[in-house]
Amino acid sequence: MQNGLYTATSGLLMQQNRVDSISNNLANMNTNGYKRDRAVFSVYRPEDKRYPQNFIRESHYNKTINTAVLLHENSANFEMGHIKETGNKFDFAIQQDNAFFAIDTPWGIRYTKDGAFTINDNGELVTAEGYRVMSRNAEGTANIVVDQNARFEVDKTGTIYANGIAGDQLMIVEFDDVRQLQKVGRNQFAAVDIEPTDADNAGVKQGYIEEANVDPIAEMVRMIEASRGYEMYAKVVQTHDEISQKAASQILTQ
Repeated sequence: MQNGLYTATSGLLMQQNRVDSISNNLANMNTNGYKRDRAVFSVYRPEDKRYPQNFIRESHYNKTINTAVLLHENSANFEMGHIKETGNKFDFAIQQDNAFFAIDTPWGIRYTKDGAFTINDNGELVTAEGYRVMSRNAEGTANIVVDQNARFEVDKTGTIYANGIAGDQLMIVEFDDVRQLQKVGRNQFAAVDIEPTDADNAGVKQGYIEEANVDPIAEMVRMIEASRGYEMYAKVVQTHDEISQKAASQILTQ
């Protein structure tokens, strides 16, 4: 009798996970370069290996009452967000879905789409959190030092010019399969079991940033759907509990 309760409860948790994912998307709709998440679920049905050919276990009814839904992953969508002009010479956007800026963090090299950079007290190009933007030309050091007395320009390949003379270059890398990138917080990604390659044609735009690829209207529609689904499963759980209590009380009175 508890099988239906387990199934309904898993549905309740599924909708809660959807609400959490959508809420996170909406909270980051103004975060530069943020990639929206989508909760992906899988079906779980316990298998009894002792009786692999049991026709009762393979019946549609049994599959229905013994099935649960599990959160498989939160999958990031890497579609490009809107490119917005800022006019800030230290803002950069990459016009390629699978290309990222490489930054040096205390946890190792991380990758980001957020190109809203600034200059620290040492004249280094850094992220808003203070992590150094890596140089493709670096030998032993990762930092890019900006001569603030010179005219600072960056072309579409990420090459940096000081008063028209080419010097350093932004380290911009690309991945064949961005699905293997893992979100690690602070709008950063870590490469898991995949090696990046140099992005030679990333289409860098100076004075622009890539906005989040979150559509607030679409997310609100999904939020309403998930909230209604949560309420429905909560009602099923409540009804099942009431039936169980009634059945137990009737047994005790007999």
